[in-house]
Amino acid sequence: MLLRAPGRDVAIALYLSLLPVVASASACSPGNGGPSDGGQEAEPCPVGFLGTEGGAPDFDMLVLDGQEMVGPLDDGGTAPMILPPQGGRVIFVGVRATNVDGCGLQLTGALRDLTTQQVRVDSRTINLIDTNDGYGVSGTPDTSVSVAIANFSNVPVCPNEWSATNVYGTTYGLEVTIQDREGRQLTKKIAVTPECGQPDNAADCMCICKGGYVLGEMCDAGAEE
Repeated sequence: MLLRAPGRDVAIALYLSLLPVVASASACSPGNGGPSDGGQEAEPCPVGFLGTEGGAPDFDMLVLDGQEMVGPLDDGGTAPMILPPQGGRVIFVGVRATNVDGCGLQLTGALRDLTTQQVRVDSRTINLIDTNDGYGVSGTPDTSVSVAIANFSNVPVCPNEWSATNVYGTTYGLEVTIQDREGRQLTKKIAVTPECGQPDNAADCMCICKGGYVLGEMCDAGAEE
């Protein structure tokens, strides 16, 4: 399946149009909820520096939804929770960044319970794709979604054995950090409300993401509100 760009985001649409001709290495799959570094370059990265030398690093957050579309993730917005190949539910968080080295960029995403301060983290090394406007975006030239998601922070949020409340419908803090090979670094924090992003498996999502979920609990009977 192909990643499709929403019409409202011209930069992301440009990124997707460049996928067949841009070389990039993918990162490995995420860990078990703690920090993990899945990045390993398989071939030379052609991206280089993006933006203005000496300029302050900056980025916008991106998110992958249940329809395999990449869109902006804004403060106060919703964050789709998606079923990844390894099971559970994750939030796929990416960036559109400038004034950084686009090769070997460390991308870290963390979802924080604002009441207990419990946090779920995923960190990986990725290569950005140059969109020829001074920016680079999370992604891969491979059209396989299973490969593309490796270049997003796979923030693991369910099964919910860490937050006392339902993950869906609750406001959490999302923290995203980028750091390039030369030490340029920036962290941004926003508020997001996770939601079950795939209607076909919403009942299972709401079960394993509810507050008080116990690992191994049967979910085929549906979810508790």
